[in-house]
Amino acid sequence: MNINMPRLAVFFVCVIGLFWFIPNFYAKAFKTNKFQLGGSFSEISKEFVTWEVGPDRLIYENENNEKLGRVTAQKMLPFLFYNSIDKWGAFPLQSVDGENISYDTAKLGVQMLRLSVRNIFSNALPLHVLFESQPLGVSLEIPDDMFLIKPDRFVFINCVDGKIDEEKSKSFTAEAKNAGVIFPISKAFANPSDLKPFDEGLFFADNANKIFQLKMIKGAPFVRKISETLDKKILYINVDESEKRVFDSAIVTEDSVYINTYKNGLKKLSIENYNPKTTHLSAYFSPMYKTVLLNNLSVKNSPMRYIAMKDFDIIREYQKNIPRDIVQKREYISYGLSFLTPFYIAQFNNFSNEVLFEIKFAPNLIFALLGILFALALYIIINYKKRFYIADLVVICITGIPGLISLLIFGSIAKKD
Repeated sequence: MNINMPRLAVFFVCVIGLFWFIPNFYAKAFKTNKFQLGGSFSEISKEFVTWEVGPDRLIYENENNEKLGRVTAQKMLPFLFYNSIDKWGAFPLQSVDGENISYDTAKLGVQMLRLSVRNIFSNALPLHVLFESQPLGVSLEIPDDMFLIKPDRFVFINCVDGKIDEEKSKSFTAEAKNAGVIFPISKAFANPSDLKPFDEGLFFADNANKIFQLKMIKGAPFVRKISETLDKKILYINVDESEKRVFDSAIVTEDSVYINTYKNGLKKLSIENYNPKTTHLSAYFSPMYKTVLLNNLSVKNSPMRYIAMKDFDIIREYQKNIPRDIVQKREYISYGLSFLTPFYIAQFNNFSNEVLFEIKFAPNLIFALLGILFALALYIIINYKKRFYIADLVVICITGIPGLISLLIFGSIAKKD
């Protein structure tokens, strides 16, 4: 069996391209990843109000799976939809226990938190930016320097000439050591955006697994200890400067999440079976309650867990499954994808921020085999009165419809011309 190597090389380039193009075009056509479950604990009804969001649906429901109208549902969540409720003239709202919620109370709003697996395990940048926390104006200015964290010190580097600012480096390092920081620093995180309303600086874990905060106030270093040594290894710190000023950071360990609040310091979220490697966490912090949503990404069509807290104590839990019609639609879509291509290239996933190049098998083996048989039959029909080659049949048996398309475009891999 003769193989034309240049044709074979072009064939595989085309097939690999189709392994990427077909699934991505197919996903966009059917909007396979656009459905989401959400929800929050209602200050009015004292139960969860959930919502289903998709390309062609927005459904609000209560815990009894009874559908709620948009106005009714949003009135039950005054801290999330206070502007709409005020426009409807519905304030003050009365809860089931007789407590009134006014517009002035509701407009305090909520501070949101999202802890995704891909962010927790992404590689942090080696360079950090430290803004002036008390600028002369109302906006933050990008500083002229950046800094590295060395095993035994901070090193500030001028961005104009690349020279090390020895005086500033020594000053910040000495202040950190005086505050009890034990080098080397294991984890360090900050919010590098200059569009935030104010700057809370750098949050980091030292070699003893203690949490510290580093800020620059009027050009001078300020270091404070957030916590004593934590039991578990610190994986990630989410820094969030919000005008709501409920918390400034969330610390993720191997099995827990701690919230560093402005009023009460470091508090642990009371959630069981939290695994940062597989669990996506979302939370809404209102002045009255806290709602935590947990989704297990390692389980296909996993239910959403809802947890309501009062002062970090759990007061209610609920679980909502993916609607059956969505599950069936996803299953049918996976059949079509498997038929179109036995392999596909994944560039992204829920567990990494990196751009990937993973070749994966089709989700349904039977439909993948049907797609291969269809491609073989079509190839034989097209070449019924012509000569067809065993080599072409072999590659179609491996690559299915993408292989057939490549052969039709570039010709047989066994041809010498």
